[in-house]
Parts: sequence; C-alpha cells; structure tokens
Amino acid sequence: MVKYKKRTSHSNRGRDFQTYINQSIERYATLEVAEIEEVATPIRVEKVDRTTKKITSAFFERKSTVDYIGIVKGKFIGFDAKETADANKVPLKNVHEHQTVKLVRYRRQGGISFLLVHFKAQQETYILKTQDLMKWVEGSGASIPYQFFKEHCKRCGPGRNISI
Repeated sequence: MVKYKKRTSHSNRGRDFQTYINQSIERYATLEVAEIEEVATPIRVEKVDRTTKKITSAFFERKSTVDYIGIVKGKFIGFDAKETADANKVPLKNVHEHQTVKLVRYRRQGGISFLLVHFKAQQETYILKTQDLMKWVEGSGASIPYQFFKEHCKRCGPGRNISI
C-alpha cells in the first residue's frame, strides 16, 4: 500500500487574506476615503524563457518594506499583513526585523502604522498597533497570544460592502 504525504507549501500562504485586503483597498479608493497600495517585493530577473516569455530564474534583490503604504485623510499609513493558522498565538518569527524597523519609523514621523493580523481558525482580524508589537518584540517572547488580541486590539471585519 502506497502512503501519500501531504505537501506543505508556503507559496500561497495568506493569499485569501491578501485578496480581502486588496478588495477593501479598492473600495476605500472608490469611496475616496484612502489611497493605499500594495508594495511589491523587489526582484532581480536572471533568466527568461524566450519561447514562453516566462521568468525561469529570479531572486529577491533586497528586503522590502511593509506590505501596504498609502494615505488616509492626509496621514501616511503603513502596515503589514500577517495570517496565522494557529488558534492560540501569532509567532513573532513571522514578523521580520526590517518590517518592525519600518513600522517604528513611520510612527515616529507621525504616520499610522500597525500589523493587520488574521486568525484563520477564528476567522477574526485585528489591528495590532506598532507600540504594542514592539513591547512583545522587545520582551523576547516567541509569540503573541490570541487572548492579547481579544483584550487589547481593535477587531475589524466586513461591513458596508468592505471586506475588512
């Protein structure tokens, strides 16, 4: 009897969550409430198949910034989106140093910065302010418990024809 092993791929992790965010951003633009753009990770293309015109070899050129930046009512906004399948916590290993550096810099300059965190198991999304994130990062914890989000963070969900 042949046993099949389920493949685990991280390539599309968070893709649904990202789609909901992008739909919301489009709606905010239509309503002229905000102008937010997804920031692409810079890549360097090495090889392209001439017949199919598809990239066959590329690498990340440098670390990017956060996932989204823009302007809301005259204020700069920058945030990163994280999704976790763990019902009990958000692992801090998913939040990279270059991302926290950018979020802190945006906040120091008077902008709005945060993590948008989605718990798949509960189907709940929360805004984690940068100052709260930094307390956990500097506190050497390995993760942020779900209960912290429930008690201290703003929950955001669908409403008024907006996904998030």
